Amino acid sequence: MEKAERLQKLAQAVLEMDVEGIVPLVEDSLAAGLSPVEILAEGLSAGMRQVGERFKQGEIFMPEVLVSCDVYYRGLEILRPLIRQTGGGPVRGKMIIGTIYGDIHSVGKDVAVPVFQAAGYDVIDLGVDVPDERFVEAIREYEPDIVGLGTYMTSTFMHTRETVRVIEQAGLRDRVKIICGGPAVDPAAARRMGADDASDDAWEAVGKLDRLVEELRAARRSV
Repeated sequence: MEKAERLQKLAQAVLEMDVEGIVPLVEDSLAAGLSPVEILAEGLSAGMRQVGERFKQGEIFMPEVLVSCDVYYRGLEILRPLIRQTGGGPVRGKMIIGTIYGDIHSVGKDVAVPVFQAAGYDVIDLGVDVPDERFVEAIREYEPDIVGLGTYMTSTFMHTRETVRVIEQAGLRDRVKIICGGPAVDPAAARRMGADDASDDAWEAVGKLDRLVEELRAARRSV
């Protein structure tokens, strides 16, 4: 089997929600000599991009997206330690993400994380109902470019102002860009509350992450 065919089968497994078949496909591809980075970037991640396109076109729905995410993660579990051993491929940026304090919803975040990973971001998931102080600790610990705030209700979206204030008080605001995500978000309102942007679509958000990281790096270069 040619390399291109193996990569296509990996992408198709993600798209077709093949939870049971993904592990043997990944292992077989490794045994055939494909690199972990190739399998992730050109196989699993390519599949997630197709999932995103079909979701945006209304061809599949959230339950199917979540199963595709599970397939992606099963493959990633095998590849992650191998990528670490070899130094991995290019990383577009580092991100910490968590559902904001007072909000226990996780579906949006659980979809966003593999989408961002598939786009080349190193993502640290802090979980749900994350206290403001935990975001501060995580910024110091992981030194991310981006802080992602999952805000899935209007009431918790309004907590963005307090989270940003705590990050500012800790003297860390200039080190990161902050983006809100979820169905309740509005970019203009997020900026008024001190964040840098917002998006209710994980795939659309990738472009915003790229722009924010470039802005941050340009600011660092100018110092």
